[in-house]
Amino acid sequence: MLWRSVGYTVMIYIIVIITMRLMGKRQVGDMQPSELVVTILVSEMATIPLQDPDQPLINGIVPILMLLAFNLALSFGFLKSHLLWRVFEGKEVIVVEEGKIDERAMRRNRLTLAELFEMLRLQGYTDISQLRYAIIESNGLLSVIPYEAHKAMTPTNASVQVQEPGMPQVLISDGKIMKKKLQKLGLNEQWLLNELSARGLQSVKDAFVLTRDECGNIYCMAKEKR
Repeated sequence: MLWRSVGYTVMIYIIVIITMRLMGKRQVGDMQPSELVVTILVSEMATIPLQDPDQPLINGIVPILMLLAFNLALSFGFLKSHLLWRVFEGKEVIVVEEGKIDERAMRRNRLTLAELFEMLRLQGYTDISQLRYAIIESNGLLSVIPYEAHKAMTPTNASVQVQEPGMPQVLISDGKIMKKKLQKLGLNEQWLLNELSARGLQSVKDAFVLTRDECGNIYCMAKEKR
């Protein structure tokens, strides 16, 4: 019984490794939805003969091979049909366009402002107004396309002196004032209302987001009318 368990474990390990290699070398965070589902199912199928040594090894191997075959067939289908790709993998979503956040796209993808700003910071961007596009890809990762003037420094422009704006603070998020952050900057609600008024907004509830960096630069976007 012991040697059977050892043999089953080694065989399942080899088969799962071969399956994952044939599927590609993506990291978990880079996987498309269909690949992630297959990975989860393969891990579940692999445990069947390991949990019950009395089960024939073939009961674990056949489902794994079937999933692999289906995944490979689906991959070839994606090359032939864009519609098939859309059905199984979804499509990319533009959440920032021309320096403005698409509120509807945010709601459809259940993406909060805090999550968006975190994803942008991981890409090295803190000022939304510098972005031409920010796109949520079908695998959930964020692609950022800045304006030419705000692209990363290169040897040709390294000598240019630039002002460091620091980390922008979100002072209004979806019509709500972030009071602690406002107090931290030594500002008050009257100042906030004045800034909104200067941008044609009547009240805090009319603003979707307002940020201010350490240099005093303000980014403000009104809520979309529903």
